[in-house]
Amino acid sequence: MWTAERWRQAARRLLLALAVLPGLAAAQAEEPHARVELLADVRGVLPGQPFALGVRFKLDRGWHVYWQNPGDSGQAPRIDWQLPQGFSAGDIEWPYPEQVSPPPVVTYGYEDEVLLPVAVTPPGTLAGPGQVSLRATVHYLICKDLCLPEQAQLALDLPLLERADPDPAGQRAIADARARLPRHLPEMHLGAGRFGDRVYLDWPAGVAPGAAQFFPDREGQFRHAAAQVLERVDDRLRLTLTAAGPLERLTGVLVHERGWDAAGQVRALAVDVPIRSLAAAPPAGQPVSVRATAGGMGLALAAAFALLGGLILNLMPCVFPVLSVKVLSFIQLAHGDPGRVRRHGLAFLGGVLVSFWLLAGLLLALRAAGGGVGWGFQLQSPGFVAAMALLLTAVGLNMMGAFEVGLGLSRLAGSAPQPAGYPGSFLTGTLAVLVATPCTAPFMGAALGFALARPAWEALTIFTALGLGMALPYLLLAELPGLLARLPRPGQWMVTLRQGLAFPLFATAVWLVWVLGRQSGVDAVGLLLLAALGVGFAAWGVGHVQRGARRWLPGGVVVIGLGLAAVLGFAAAMRPAVVAPSASGASATAGAGIDWQPWSSAAVDALRATGRPVFVDFTAAWCISCQVNKQVALDTAAVSARFAELGVVALQADWTRYDPAITQALAGFGRSGVPLYVYYPPGAPPRLLPAVLTPGLVLESLAD
Repeated sequence: MWTAERWRQAARRLLLALAVLPGLAAAQAEEPHARVELLADVRGVLPGQPFALGVRFKLDRGWHVYWQNPGDSGQAPRIDWQLPQGFSAGDIEWPYPEQVSPPPVVTYGYEDEVLLPVAVTPPGTLAGPGQVSLRATVHYLICKDLCLPEQAQLALDLPLLERADPDPAGQRAIADARARLPRHLPEMHLGAGRFGDRVYLDWPAGVAPGAAQFFPDREGQFRHAAAQVLERVDDRLRLTLTAAGPLERLTGVLVHERGWDAAGQVRALAVDVPIRSLAAAPPAGQPVSVRATAGGMGLALAAAFALLGGLILNLMPCVFPVLSVKVLSFIQLAHGDPGRVRRHGLAFLGGVLVSFWLLAGLLLALRAAGGGVGWGFQLQSPGFVAAMALLLTAVGLNMMGAFEVGLGLSRLAGSAPQPAGYPGSFLTGTLAVLVATPCTAPFMGAALGFALARPAWEALTIFTALGLGMALPYLLLAELPGLLARLPRPGQWMVTLRQGLAFPLFATAVWLVWVLGRQSGVDAVGLLLLAALGVGFAAWGVGHVQRGARRWLPGGVVVIGLGLAAVLGFAAAMRPAVVAPSASGASATAGAGIDWQPWSSAAVDALRATGRPVFVDFTAAWCISCQVNKQVALDTAAVSARFAELGVVALQADWTRYDPAITQALAGFGRSGVPLYVYYPPGAPPRLLPAVLTPGLVLESLAD
């Protein structure tokens, strides 16, 4: 039987339920691709008694929101609280994130569901009875293939209580989220050191084996797309990171896939340690794991990309002039011993591979020493450009018959050809690699960016695959000499062909002279042309000696010509720049109708903050692919008109001479060389265009 007291208790419960129900209805907001909720771990508020609120995102499949450091792109959620007077809300407690998008734009955040806890403290006295109205505006960016800036208006009304009344469902949800917060474990003695752009984070090796990943808690500190290599060194584990600027302390979250404690419950460590300066790079340890930040691109896929990119590299304009020399040598061998043809093909392969290995070793050594270098870096040196121009001039003169290297002109026209030996094929492979570096073929950019962020043995694997791809057509030609056997027998027609193939080499030398002019000015061009004259003088003298001249004049000509070429070539290379490439007025890839502005990361950030679309052209004067793309795609009326119609701001990052900011930006996109084209749509992540452009591809990238 119900007494009067029981009826009064029932009435109070009913009134409490009626007071809470409106709050529950307003505590949820249905937004595009997400449901956002505000919940509490209590059913009511006690004066002076802290409690927790949580903003929970339930996301559609494939969509994500961002962590406090979104990475290379994105925006962290923000909560604007509207609380009663005297209430205070703490900062968002961020559960550890996951990597939600792959390079070249690496971002950190949450998929499926995440709850962000916030501690709330009410004042010590509250006038009652009644209820407390808690309001929040949640601003967030939700992304999948596109990004949508959204906001949710949330409200929760809680009654004033005289004693604690926890909410079990809210407590469980907030406790689960707080279990994902990074922890401090006293037994994990963390240390950090830096040499060059590498930061080394180490800890005791007693934890279970497995991969670990570091998430920096502030933007702009690290290159997010660079691989994180975990090694064991004696009794400690060491994680290698790639810094993007000066750092005094290493702060962030270190996540272990199996957990840091014996039970595997603590997955994330809070990191806040000073960074000590190292006098030298620490010795390599035993690899444990490499965090594959390349968007699922493992070593096998990167090697396949490198093989395909090396194969396509043969079609690029910078490589063809030299490879025509190799084709000519195969033609000379067409009717000879098949075994000899095969050996020449292998010698060519050896020259290609050894050159790629040496180039990879130099790149890795410079990176380890703290230098920021990338594919084609040697062409940023005026000395290398001048030397290559003179070398190609000499090879062209050899093709014209001015002098011979192991082959008499009369033998070339005879019935029994005697081509240059295996060292000639080896050197042809070497020269092919040297002139290939100005070009980046499709698939090469991602593979090289992957290689330069990996351990040395993986990088060498990628470069080996690149060399195999480049040499593959000539290996097939050597293995199938029957294809060459269908050609006419050697004769005078081959002399004419050989002389004709000299002109592409001269054209490449002319282009290198132009590159030197952009690097070091017109006076350097004059000195280099005089050096080329010296090379021609020396070639003429060598030819006279080979044709049987016995007088002192040819020998003197050789000495004088080579000396003149060496002195003037060195002077041209050392000539100080009088025309800065990035400020020379006419940019390396500027189209006639596009107003190109100098690039800087600050300019990109400022323009994006205003909502302007931005197009960035990472280019260099020595990059032939860049110049071809300029002519066929960027420097067209249709593209210029579309840029003007959309109000696209065009920025140019000129890498003709070394620029550490551009090198860092390329690495941030997982690239190690140019060309690279990046379009930043308003309010959306950047888009990378292919290395080989057409007007249609550029217009398609602007379509949305």
